[in-house]
Amino acid sequence: MTEETGPAVTWSATRDRGRLIAESLGNGVTRLSEEIVAPSERSYFYLVEGSGRDCLIDGGWGLVSKTEAMRLLSARPLVAIASHSHFDHIGLLHLAAERHGHEAEAATFASPDPQATQALPYLEGRAVLENGAALEPSSIVQQTCPLDRFVADGYRLDLGGRALTVFHTPGHSPGSLSILDDRSGFLFTADVVHDGHIYDDIPGADREALLLSHRRLAGVAFTLACPGHGAILRPDAVRDRIERYRRETGV
Repeated sequence: MTEETGPAVTWSATRDRGRLIAESLGNGVTRLSEEIVAPSERSYFYLVEGSGRDCLIDGGWGLVSKTEAMRLLSARPLVAIASHSHFDHIGLLHLAAERHGHEAEAATFASPDPQATQALPYLEGRAVLENGAALEPSSIVQQTCPLDRFVADGYRLDLGGRALTVFHTPGHSPGSLSILDDRSGFLFTADVVHDGHIYDDIPGADREALLLSHRRLAGVAFTLACPGHGAILRPDAVRDRIERYRRETGV
């Protein structure tokens, strides 16, 4: 999510929905995003390839067709880890055969209405698409994506030849998760740490919890941070962003 607003030119999510952008990060990790979403509003989600199965970390807005998504996601059996339940991260999670996430947000995954996912009021009249248009609120319908397994801090998911370790990092939302890939050293931080505005004043957010989560992640050894928005970050940039957040919040 960003803070910019724009003209209330509306577009229906039922029209032709564009393509996925796939960027290889190496080490069997691909960063995905949706071309139709404005770069300033784009959310990033990730495909991590194992020898036995692949893992989808988050699912973007879900504005691309199933055919377009499966073109990139159907090589092996697919499991998903959901970092949290906001609208711009859950859109394609229903395509996974199995979904893992935190119990604190289970109700929203099972019934992703626009208020629960925070699509509304955020999207009302907001220019979020690449063509400068806003989304028609009544057309925002996301697929249910109930969690098959509740995961907590320290949970490890074996993909075959690599494992993902889960950190419970609440603050942006009650069930926010960060995920460390043991092969690449990549740390997937979703909306907990990124180089844009970090939302800590929305329903379900908790600033004190977020500060503790930042402290926790600052002690994790990783090679690159792969957030849900903005640039890929090196460890020193993550530390700088955490320190800047502390200054911004006056703590």
